Amino acid sequence: MKHRFTHRASKTLAALALFGGLVACGDASSRVAISPVAPLGGHPITPVAHLRGTLDVATGTLTFEPVSTSGSSVAGGPSAAIYGDQGLNVRIYNSAVVTSAPVAGKKTYTANVGVRNLLGFRIGDEQNAAAPADTLGFYIFVNAAPVVSGTSSPCSCTVTVKNADGVLNFNAPNQPYWFWSDILGAKNSARDTTSARKAWVFEADTQVTRFNFDILVSAAWASPNETVWSVNYPGDSLPDTQAEPRWHVTSTQGGPVEAIVAGNLQINLKKTTDTLVYVRHDSVSTTTSALVEGRFRLDDGGNSALAQAALAIDDNVRYAGLFVSDSSASGRARAGIVDATGNTFVASDTVAGVRNFRTYQLRKYGADSAVVFVDNVRRVKVAYNLLPLTKNTLGGTSYIEFGFTSANVRTTQMTWDYLLYKIGNATP
Repeated sequence: MKHRFTHRASKTLAALALFGGLVACGDASSRVAISPVAPLGGHPITPVAHLRGTLDVATGTLTFEPVSTSGSSVAGGPSAAIYGDQGLNVRIYNSAVVTSAPVAGKKTYTANVGVRNLLGFRIGDEQNAAAPADTLGFYIFVNAAPVVSGTSSPCSCTVTVKNADGVLNFNAPNQPYWFWSDILGAKNSARDTTSARKAWVFEADTQVTRFNFDILVSAAWASPNETVWSVNYPGDSLPDTQAEPRWHVTSTQGGPVEAIVAGNLQINLKKTTDTLVYVRHDSVSTTTSALVEGRFRLDDGGNSALAQAALAIDDNVRYAGLFVSDSSASGRARAGIVDATGNTFVASDTVAGVRNFRTYQLRKYGADSAVVFVDNVRRVKVAYNLLPLTKNTLGGTSYIEFGFTSANVRTTQMTWDYLLYKIGNATP
């Protein structure tokens, strides 16, 4: 997987320093570096105490303890960006370790791990009110690769992480993580612990008797503890079944036609599907500023002047939809804000090369306006009161959306490199 997040003050993710492992990861050099859920500013630079896990093969135990960072610091901590301190901010607990029979000179070690929140406020989402339809959850990520600290005989032994949920850039490139789609209450509340434990699996040479690893936590913090949040979908896994956090998929005239091709999400409407979009219900209000950005290309847009590829923000009052048309053959491909039909532009500008990867960005400045950028160049602005009314029919919750609507059924295809959105701030 080429999941790519680089912690930058923007969305609330908490990080517990735990361990690092060898997990395959594709090239994502074209991606915008933004964290899955990282915090924005306002916190002093504070040393981060990592959590060190120690797995002892002889006793079948996995234990965690805080370790000194030797003076290293992280801007924004302790915050949702990165934090640790076992027994102070968080408590990691686990079952006994289960050891497999040896296979080809290797054994696996499995422990079921849970998390308890020790902070005085809840983590896992940005809202203090009732939980939204979709939560932001939290991650525990590999901060440093496992290190062999004991063997039964001399060897060039190694340890790897075998079952991470994915790989992201938290405070270094390609860090494996486990993700919980949970909201944990404040310390000593009825719901301050994960609803289920997750299996953590390591593989090591049979001579290994002990190894260590560091971890950190990354979790969304509710306002006012954080004020800006972001979510990144890197495009290398199916958003509705594999990405974390998950997206909901909707389609018409057939089932979803989606696939990962050469490390990117491909939406193929050449078969039975007319429309395929992905939605996350998140807390965007009328006065909330927000941003959604995607890098994609129209592989075959049917050469249609109708709006097709979409990025959208619906705050449950107004709908801001950035759509792109094909019309490549005539040179009239366009990007802009659409009306209530989703087919006609309220305001648009010509865009060259829509069948190449371009970066499209929709910024919502509270109740003032919606603005379109293409490759970081401002193209279109529409006043908020001129946007179409909400298109939400799903129970009165705001949402973020991306996807593809075919202008010519069964003739269109597009490829997404990445998608990210930010709530609480409309600037990158």
